[in-house]
Amino acid sequence: MSNSDFEALPPQKDIIDLTHLPDEQRQLVNWIIRQQKVTLSDIVNNQNISEQLAQQYIENLISHGFIRVVKEEEAIYYQPHFASPKKSRLPQHIWDKLET
Repeated sequence: MSNSDFEALPPQKDIIDLTHLPDEQRQLVNWIIRQQKVTLSDIVNNQNISEQLAQQYIENLISHGFIRVVKEEEAIYYQPHFASPKKSRLPQHIWDKLET
């Protein structure tokens, strides 16, 4: 195995972290969340921005862990990359008592 096999990915973000992004990038991430999988050309067309600006946004969002790259056959897609909501540590019998 090589060192590249263990490349560190940026940590997944929580949805609340979107509030720290500039408006344009926050809107882009929100749109990607709704679409679930987009291409660079989808981003350019939907956001009405240049390909160069779209690429800058994508690189920033990837480096900060908001989206990830998915390669399928010859195509490159971008998908949201958020941490799963944390599950409660309370035992189920306590939840059952609270519901009654």
